[in-house]
Amino acid sequence: MELELLRAIQSIATPFLDVLFEAITILGEQTVVILALAIAYWLYDKTFGEELAFTLLLSGLVNNLIKGIVKAPRPIGQEGVRTLREHTATGYSFPSGHSQNAGTLYFFLAKKLGGGLRYLLAAAVSLAVGLSRLYLGVHWPRDVAVGLVLGAALVWVCPLLWDRFDRQKLLYWMCGILLPVTVLIGQENLWKSYGMLVGFCFGRLFEKRFVNYEVKTGWLKRILRFGVGLALVLAVKEGLKPVLPDHMVFDGIRYGLMAFTALGLYPWIFKKLKF
Repeated sequence: MELELLRAIQSIATPFLDVLFEAITILGEQTVVILALAIAYWLYDKTFGEELAFTLLLSGLVNNLIKGIVKAPRPIGQEGVRTLREHTATGYSFPSGHSQNAGTLYFFLAKKLGGGLRYLLAAAVSLAVGLSRLYLGVHWPRDVAVGLVLGAALVWVCPLLWDRFDRQKLLYWMCGILLPVTVLIGQENLWKSYGMLVGFCFGRLFEKRFVNYEVKTGWLKRILRFGVGLALVLAVKEGLKPVLPDHMVFDGIRYGLMAFTALGLYPWIFKKLKF
């Protein structure tokens, strides 16, 4: 049934739709998530950015935990299914990470920025990302459906944790509990998510103790801060890749250093440089 549905969706393929859906799927990719976090944390509001980071991190951890447990294969290579943008299809299939990223990011923004019609826009964008994963032939319909539901649901679940418990202690507990689980499952994307959690935990601690920066400043400084910071974070993410050993644990370390740089080290730098 799902295979027939994939074939039916792909039967409408045209060169224009290929380009359109490849563009739409980017809205659920890591690059857009990093951009959203950078804008929120460095330009808009530090507290808002921390909550968005926690929500996206927990969503990513849940997604990769399920993937590592279920180990569902993708439809790639199935008869009658063509695959585009295959390099974005990393790890297992269930649930769809792009769909879950979209559900989490856009429903979080809709909820925080006033709700109402914004929820309809969030739903439209999230569904479009989910559909793009089917059109591109990298996920089954069930992957997309569960990813969207989980992504949206965590927008309401995460505040129950973030607002109820001491936030730093919560992060310590999560790091401690999830380490043996991550080692046991041994999945590359889960190590990346875990590394980002650890980087977020200690980056936040460093910022609270040694920086305590304020977003409020002139827009020219904010834009400069954003541009330099984005370049620095991407340099850590990509620059360490050929330097560190090619192993999932070192991928986790690399992503952890990226998160620590974004939340702790870079705010310390721009506070010292007064920009």
